[in-house]
Amino acid sequence: MTSTARLLAFGDVHGVQYLGVLRASLKSIQPEGLHAILLAGDIIDRGDVSSMSMVLREITSRFKDVPIVSVFGNDEYHEIEDYLIKNFSYVIWLNDSVTVLKAGDVTIGIVGSRGSLDKLTYWQSKNMPQLETVYRRRVGVLRKLLEEVSKVSDIAILLTHYAPTYQTIKGEPEKIYPYMGCRHLEEVIREVKPDIAIHAHAHNATVTEAVIGFTRVYNVSLPARKGVTHISIAPRVKLVRMDAGAQR
Repeated sequence: MTSTARLLAFGDVHGVQYLGVLRASLKSIQPEGLHAILLAGDIIDRGDVSSMSMVLREITSRFKDVPIVSVFGNDEYHEIEDYLIKNFSYVIWLNDSVTVLKAGDVTIGIVGSRGSLDKLTYWQSKNMPQLETVYRRRVGVLRKLLEEVSKVSDIAILLTHYAPTYQTIKGEPEKIYPYMGCRHLEEVIREVKPDIAIHAHAHNATVTEAVIGFTRVYNVSLPARKGVTHISIAPRVKLVRMDAGAQR
């Protein structure tokens, strides 16, 4: 199989704050042959749903009929999730869920989630302490989803807002790493071996790519990258292990 999937990914637009950066960087991307656009959360700023239309218009005006897959970030507040899903129904919203897309003769399985944190932020501890349980359980949920999607897809992708490793948030103060990502998800990536993992959230990261085992991890935060991230990926050859009886 020689087909290559061509993806565009970004997060942390924060409405009008980085809209100009997004607009400028999209101009350099050729729309032909693009298979999917992946949004890694914080597309709007502080729950302001009015800016979602502006951001999506920048995408759809240039990339017509290209699937848009998005997860929620911490600025897509929990209470506006239903509004976003209903009013922007042409976006494939993933919330601890899966979608499978076609890229020619290649299937792309995407597991999407806000992700998890090793420690709750001060605001979360005060206002939503139940998130501690949600984050712990989510690691297991994402492991199971990745295992399942890897069986039915040529290319498996983990898409989150929070970082699934500390490696791609370097540049941020070390003391806040536990409030930005989850090292337990790094263990999941190493063991389940998705083809790529994509996240945002770390605006000030100076290291935006890393490799965990067989998996390349991309921090696609718009302010960190100073633009969108273009990813081309071909399916890995998957070896089938045969027992001694089958070999004979």
